[in-house]
Amino acid sequence: MPARILDIPGVRNFRDMGGYVNREGRNLAHGRLFRSGHYAEIDETTAQLIADQGITTVVDFRSPHEKENMAITWYAPWQPTYVDNPIGGNAAAWIREMFDKLQHTEFPETELRDQFILAFETMPIANASGLKKLFDVLVDDNDGGAALFHCTAGKDRTGIAGALVMLALDMPEDAIFEDFLLTNQAVDIDNRAVEVAKQVSERAKRPVSPRAVHPLIGVEPAFLEAAFDVMAREHGSVDEYLTNAMGMNAERRALLKTRLLS
Repeated sequence: MPARILDIPGVRNFRDMGGYVNREGRNLAHGRLFRSGHYAEIDETTAQLIADQGITTVVDFRSPHEKENMAITWYAPWQPTYVDNPIGGNAAAWIREMFDKLQHTEFPETELRDQFILAFETMPIANASGLKKLFDVLVDDNDGGAALFHCTAGKDRTGIAGALVMLALDMPEDAIFEDFLLTNQAVDIDNRAVEVAKQVSERAKRPVSPRAVHPLIGVEPAFLEAAFDVMAREHGSVDEYLTNAMGMNAERRALLKTRLLS
């Protein structure tokens, strides 16, 4: 069964990416690669649950501002090697500005979705060095334990990173999109959208529909398609992007497969 969603209290969108089968018939092994949202709300019990997964390396994509507002406390049961790897390109600044204006303007449903499309178009090029660092950690700094990468919600920056790793492992496109869209199931998007829409409506002092806030919580195929399109446009193909921008030539892709596939 591909990509197990794990119930870890205080952590959204936590999952084991194992179980997908690549074009060579090899499996992404369970218990080797994880992705999630942030860890600012964990406690000692939660830390033990995460430690039980064998995670020894954590790559954090959050900005300094995000880390300051949502600081992690490392409890004794879980003391991983921490890789501070901030990458931008998300829609956070625009969203903060939008919330500041909500009492005076209509909820910008179309503009919100457009901002996320723009973020996915921006990240692969503007933040290539940060994305590449994830590959460097997975290939060069492997200590035999599992690795985890995350941002705040675990859906945008983490979603692109996860898709790139799966591409480098020669996973088929349908599996890559399946994992990307699993966020919507992991965060229970429909129920969560009702909660968020209520909060936004109170702030805006006017009704905002749950559907309108979906981009804040979940993902759409068009988001990842936008990222792939810009990779191909700038580098000729997604494969060339992996080689040129991520440094993942045939030799390094083989090493990555050795680390993560069974």
